[in-house]
Amino acid sequence: MATATVIAVAGLALAAGGTAVQLQQSAAANKAQKKASKLEERQAALAAQRQRRRSIREARIARGQALNLAGQTGAGESSGIRGGLSSLSSQLGSNLGFNLQSEKIGQNIGSLSRKAAKAAGGAALGGAIAGVGSSIFGQAGGFNAFRGEPG
Repeated sequence: MATATVIAVAGLALAAGGTAVQLQQSAAANKAQKKASKLEERQAALAAQRQRRRSIREARIARGQALNLAGQTGAGESSGIRGGLSSLSSQLGSNLGFNLQSEKIGQNIGSLSRKAAKAAGGAALGGAIAGVGSSIFGQAGGFNAFRGEPG
């Protein structure tokens, strides 16, 4: 076997080996990204749950304080107290709605991050395949191979 042929075969073997390593590492990176994204979603869900509880607790405290103050001042069941309590309920509903919406957006971000990681893996695969093809094309003489000229 000619020296040039041995070098070409060695180059192709290195390119194939490098492609295999690249593909393996790309898959590992994609898997790690998916795990990290799921953990981020879980963390965000826990934070949202904590915020919902805090909002409910604060609303209950404010309601209790308003009722206590009404009782002490003799306002009892006045329209002002009823309106204030309705406002507290409305604010709580608004806060919980915002919290749930924010949590859903966080889940969508996580899902899109996983899709992006998968696409990046696919791009790496395409690049690796293109690199091997380019190497083989070059070793075969490139465009000169179509002209019948030596590479």
